[in-house]
Amino acid sequence: MSKSNQIKTHFDGKVIVFFTIIFIISCGLLAFKVNTKKVCNIKEFKIDAPNFKAGELITFSDKTPNSYEWRWYFGDGTKISYRSKEVHSFAKPGKYTIKLLVDNNCTIEKTITILPKNDVINKALLPKIFAPKVVYQGEPVQFRDSTGHAKSWEWRFGDGMKIDAIDQNPTHIYRIPGEKLVSLVVNGDIKYVQNVKVTVLPAKTEQRDIVSERLARRSDARGDAIKDYFNQLPSAPKRSAEFGNLNEETFKGVLLGICKDELSFENLKRYFCDDDLPLVKLRNGKTITLKTLDDDIRNRNINVKKVELTRDADGCVTVINLNYRYKSIF
Repeated sequence: MSKSNQIKTHFDGKVIVFFTIIFIISCGLLAFKVNTKKVCNIKEFKIDAPNFKAGELITFSDKTPNSYEWRWYFGDGTKISYRSKEVHSFAKPGKYTIKLLVDNNCTIEKTITILPKNDVINKALLPKIFAPKVVYQGEPVQFRDSTGHAKSWEWRFGDGMKIDAIDQNPTHIYRIPGEKLVSLVVNGDIKYVQNVKVTVLPAKTEQRDIVSERLARRSDARGDAIKDYFNQLPSAPKRSAEFGNLNEETFKGVLLGICKDELSFENLKRYFCDDDLPLVKLRNGKTITLKTLDDDIRNRNINVKKVELTRDADGCVTVINLNYRYKSIF
């Protein structure tokens, strides 16, 4: 066979080495990505509702240990929610896919069917709310309920979805102006929920009375000894408008609201005199602050054995004698 008819094959060794190195690096990066990816152990989230009907409240919650971030997508065009526990209602019947993203890593989806709201509502059982239509930012607002058959109350004042108060006639202070939707559920029956709208206007601005200021300056210039004496007296302590409504049974309900994370510490303080929050004496003789008690029992189940409230001459609670223990799953 002649040389011209021979087929010569030649492989450059450097090319083979180059592709071998690229292959090893790719395998290493893939292994690193697989090993460093956070394992998702979340399989589902909890849904609580008597029934799935349009307009009714449904509770969605996730209690995954050590989780720190949640994003709820309810599939009905509403805004994303960012808490571990959310209360939501669907305006129209239909199928909705609920998606939960936990720690920006784990995604869980559930599809629920919302039925038409065809219940016959007995209007006589609806809560009877008395509330002002227009209020001002930073000023106390009195709410009242006159429902005859009511034994428990769940007030939401429109600042969020949490329960803000559990007494019959609460007082609330709005920090942000705007239109608020106030809702009340009595006896835990969310089918009978009453809503009212309250418009919160910006805080009032003080208008200066120039004539009165001039007269006051002239009076100060003359030196009024009696006025100077009274000016030196300390101001009267600030008292909460609701401390008189607190008794042992009501306080047990307040503790339950804290355990369920449905009552904030700011709302807890409304039941006590603002200038002198009470101390808490435990069964073992230890004395703690009200804030420490709030931190210890929040998001934990407790069994209250005994509650005694000690008051001063003004009716303010000064000492809470409390005996409780944590509930065990065993």
